[in-house]
Amino acid sequence: MVRGEGILAKPGRLFKSAAAWGLLGELDTACFWAVLAGGYPPEGYLSVNVTAAGLVDIDAGAYANPRLVIELTEYGYRDIQQLTGALSAWRGNGARIAIDDVGPDIGQLRAALHLRPDFVKIDRSLVRGCDCPVSNRQLLAQVLEVCCYLEAAVIAEGIEKPGELEVLRDLGVKYGQGYLLGRPQPGWKKAVMAGGG
Repeated sequence: MVRGEGILAKPGRLFKSAAAWGLLGELDTACFWAVLAGGYPPEGYLSVNVTAAGLVDIDAGAYANPRLVIELTEYGYRDIQQLTGALSAWRGNGARIAIDDVGPDIGQLRAALHLRPDFVKIDRSLVRGCDCPVSNRQLLAQVLEVCCYLEAAVIAEGIEKPGELEVLRDLGVKYGQGYLLGRPQPGWKKAVMAGGG
């Protein structure tokens, strides 16, 4: 989305505008197709953010791939049966499911229990400061217990300090992202090319 001055608007603003106009599903679908058109990285997974509303409108059979991770960014979808049906179709075609920004909200944890994701991304609000004496470490540990019950791989978001990484490792978290581990890259193709691969 380009503002009047020719400056690109931030994605959050674009998605909020689309939601206000009732076009979130269409924008989500267009973004999903654009990401897949870029191809898969040479190794690992291609993780694509999509809302629940957008996901139910996309044909799983046409796009699913064993290296595709569907990352649900908004999962307060009203028709949970329709969403779980869509997720089953994606899984049946090889895709894996992740839930983004999981925090202490009981609605998020309840959704995780229904959706049975392969990956759970722990929100940075639980990670930030978990190395401090007075922190939400106990709350983080309880959320991790739910993830363990789900048998989902946990990815901690927003790791910025060595102490946070140490606490997360002590709690059994094996995967993470954040400035401490590496800055965001412009895209896997550019990163591979810059690395000579």
